[in-house]
Amino acid sequence: MHAGWNFISQRRSPSLAFFFVTAVFAALTISPILLIHREVLTRVPTAVWWLVLATGMAQMVYFFGLAGAYRRGDISLAYPLARALPVLLVAVISLRWGNGGQIGPLGLLGMALITIGCIILPLRHWQQFSLHAYRDAVVLMAVVAAIGTTGYTLIDDEALRQLRAALPLPNSQITLLFIALQTSSTAVMLGLATLLSPTERGQLRQMWHNRTLLRTSLVTGVVIMATYGLVLAAMAYVSNVSYVAAFRQLSIPIGALLGLTLQQEPRYRPKLLGIGIVSIGLVLVGIG
Repeated sequence: MHAGWNFISQRRSPSLAFFFVTAVFAALTISPILLIHREVLTRVPTAVWWLVLATGMAQMVYFFGLAGAYRRGDISLAYPLARALPVLLVAVISLRWGNGGQIGPLGLLGMALITIGCIILPLRHWQQFSLHAYRDAVVLMAVVAAIGTTGYTLIDDEALRQLRAALPLPNSQITLLFIALQTSSTAVMLGLATLLSPTERGQLRQMWHNRTLLRTSLVTGVVIMATYGLVLAAMAYVSNVSYVAAFRQLSIPIGALLGLTLQQEPRYRPKLLGIGIVSIGLVLVGIG
């Protein structure tokens, strides 16, 4: 599902305005959850409301980087970079916070392989291996997207922990409630970013008169919400959020394959090897 909505978005040369509309559609779709649990909302800790605000900002950074990367390059390059780099970042921060003691040796090896694969991915030729190869706009924007992903992954994990401790609801209901809060926050932050940019305001006006693009954003928004809902639900079943951050990247080889086949993107040998190494790393994370 994740690879699918990214593939659709990349073909539309997305903008912040595009992702703003998808977030609005997603927020409207899940808004009944807020009505159902309106009485429980008064018991949400203040700290969680701050985390909801923070995750919306992190999501905005993520979509800003993702849109920029997709407008400038191939999905078979931008997608693996944007999705794999957070594995290392989340693991490093978790270890720094003292939460990494339960990451096994195979898991750490898998994360290291994912990192190596990400280093190889941007190269077109082995002779190109230099700092200059990583100054490409696609790589830089993918890094921005990865920073946003790292931020909202850690923030959402902490917010869910606090909600599970504070609210008398089963995990499934808490997950749905948080998705509604997070999606609404994301829509607000993307809306502010869109309105502050003349270029994005122009993109928004164009979308308003393009029914095909509006339908695409509607479907994309619902799939984004459903996909991340599965990720949030998974967080309740792991000892360390780093495992979720890593194994969710199973979509990397799927997304790369879509780009290499359906989009007929260049099949540089370093790119293919990098995707393979990342995939092996994911398997090690899953069993480690």
